[in-house]
Amino acid sequence: MLEGKIAIVAGASRGIGAGIARELAAQGACVILAARTLDKTDISAWHKGGPLVPGTLTENVASISEAGGRAEAYKINLSELDQIKLMIAYVADKHGQIDILVNCAMGFPNDYKGEVWNTDDTAWQAMMEIGVRGKYLATHFVSQVMMRQKSGLIVNISAGASKVEYYNPMFRMAMAAVDRMTAAVAHDLKPHEISAVSIWPRWVRTERVAMAAEDPTLGFDVSKADLAGSDTPEFTGRGIAHLASDPNVLARSGRIFPIVQLAHDYGFCDIDGTCPDLDPFTQSWSGKLAAISDILDG
Repeated sequence: MLEGKIAIVAGASRGIGAGIARELAAQGACVILAARTLDKTDISAWHKGGPLVPGTLTENVASISEAGGRAEAYKINLSELDQIKLMIAYVADKHGQIDILVNCAMGFPNDYKGEVWNTDDTAWQAMMEIGVRGKYLATHFVSQVMMRQKSGLIVNISAGASKVEYYNPMFRMAMAAVDRMTAAVAHDLKPHEISAVSIWPRWVRTERVAMAAEDPTLGFDVSKADLAGSDTPEFTGRGIAHLASDPNVLARSGRIFPIVQLAHDYGFCDIDGTCPDLDPFTQSWSGKLAAISDILDG
């Protein structure tokens, strides 16, 4: 499906980003996995309290290679402008093109708690510097490469938290900013044949979610989650693979897609064989999100 494509997945050492990288590689893309956690020594170096969340670039690249895929690790602090600029230039120079950028990095302090009285500047720096500013900077630099190609797909991983009231305020602000950025950059890039979309995953069986399910005291609340009906990290990657191989993807640019909507539109299931139905949340928001996109397109 993606043979000959070059993809960068930012935030690919663990969680949804790692699953996206594995699935894009499984579909034939050469994937550059970017994150600050190259190996296990980096987990300890970046640790700021709370539990140590497993997952490294080295482990994920090895997993992809063992499965017959093509991947390489790129260690980077995704809050640093110079490092992001250098990464985009490196990939463009080495591979001659960048077809897909997935912005999935998000800063969560390991001891994160969502209530306003529990979240200070540490959480702000993590979420806004990496989760919003980092996404914008990666988009800024990769757009220059894609404009020369007159093609490309930029995917921002966001969340329905930007529209759901019970989520914590800081996370909601970050996700709302990401979705507005998607619409704005899509407007700028559409004349250059470059698409930009946001994707809302559902609850996903990541390392952090698994740890929180075992120990509710860790500060990451999964009590409202339907973990039995949750998705694998690769499920979102399948949606991106279908978007990247869709010759009419530009018509979808600027929109927000709940992952189940993409599965319904393209007819794919999760890698574990489950095929989620269009749940009430997805049905409720898909029409509204399409209408918002139409307004932004003028």
